[in-house]
Amino acid sequence: NPQYASPDLSPCGTKLAFLKPSPSGVLNVWVRDLAVGETSDRQVTADEYRGIRIFSWAEDNKHLLYMQDDGGDENFHLWKIEITEGAVAVDLTPFPGAKAQNLITNKRFPDELLIGVNKRDAAMFDMYRCNIATGELTLDTTNPGDVVGWGAEDESFEVREATVVNQADSSQTVRVRDSKDAEWRELATFPYGEEGGMVDFGPDGSAYMLSSIGRETTALLKVDMATGETLEGVAESD
Repeated sequence: NPQYASPDLSPCGTKLAFLKPSPSGVLNVWVRDLAVGETSDRQVTADEYRGIRIFSWAEDNKHLLYMQDDGGDENFHLWKIEITEGAVAVDLTPFPGAKAQNLITNKRFPDELLIGVNKRDAAMFDMYRCNIATGELTLDTTNPGDVVGWGAEDESFEVREATVVNQADSSQTVRVRDSKDAEWRELATFPYGEEGGMVDFGPDGSAYMLSSIGRETTALLKVDMATGETLEGVAESD
């Protein structure tokens, strides 16, 4: 195990979380108060078996979020733990046999997160909205059956992006919608061998995408959300 790994600054900038072996040699999450320094280092999580390797701050500055499976079964769940001394970790996705992935947080909504869970069907991940403090989990967006990844619009924190892989030809399609209640539509399709995907939603009905279609290198493009038409090449090198 490394002595220190994966440093992550808190959203407020006053604390540093990082991975470090516990006294028994298992990787756990530690927190340092940057105003005090190394002498304030304190172990927050208490894993004694597999160790923790994936973690992040919640936007509320009060919790750490981390992924952990049960005894090596590879069914990773999303856990939370307060950074206060003596806090106990809570499984936010406590469904036997299910996996969690596609975690999304948002500084504008510090008390919530979005997480994909294959609770309903092991073959697909629906998106759930979670209240971090209470652990309440609510189904937010149902997978129609072919979505392999989800994205959220920053201002509204609504699930408005979906990535689909066509099993017949291995092409990848990006779908978008204008609100949580609007219909999905296809924005762009990337044939097998091409690089590309959604980066983020932009202002005034635009979006930013990466694409290698029709070029030797991948470019960052600003596109029209309604038509998929390229409005501007933001960064490119042919």
